[in-house]
Amino acid sequence: MARDKGERHWLAVGLPEQARALSALLEAERDAAEITTVAPNLVPGMLQTTAYARAILGAGGVPEHEVEPRVRVRVGRREVLRDQNPPRLTTMIGEGALRRLVGGRKVMAHQLRTLLDIAALPVVDLRIVPFTADWAPDLEGMFDMFAFRDDREPVVHLENRRSALVLHEPDDVEAYRAAADIVMSVAMSPEASAGLIADVAESLEGTS
Repeated sequence: MARDKGERHWLAVGLPEQARALSALLEAERDAAEITTVAPNLVPGMLQTTAYARAILGAGGVPEHEVEPRVRVRVGRREVLRDQNPPRLTTMIGEGALRRLVGGRKVMAHQLRTLLDIAALPVVDLRIVPFTADWAPDLEGMFDMFAFRDDREPVVHLENRRSALVLHEPDDVEAYRAAADIVMSVAMSPEASAGLIADVAESLEGTS
């Protein structure tokens, strides 16, 4: 995600550019000292289980022969959290992402149990934004922010169905940093978040 000289932002549009965008995202995750993710509607890609990722990619217009390779890459992304020098991950997930039955009840219950395991890692601060929260910028969509170990400036990564945008300009990055602070202010504590995730998982596991 390094910015080319004279290039203010980097935009990848369409399926042919997605490989380049994914490569840049993986590089950013490997090199980051801190990652902040705001995800109102879906579990963030780095935290997805195999079945959850497969359900999304399989129904999302990805060519059939590319689904499994992409699933493996997506699920493998969270291995950086167990590296010798892992990044600090702060992730704020909307309550709706816990309750949307992506892949069905069994898939979703396993995904929620996986979130609890990830939340227990010492480098992870995982919080849920409840339905009862006031307005916050998470309602505007998902974003990732990366602060690096070296002298690279922080960047913001935005992604939708067929495109990705990386913002480098300090004013843009600061706007998203402020947005993340607002989302954090309406999110539940890590302990309360874990309790809610466990409650939803138990309700799914108790449903035949």
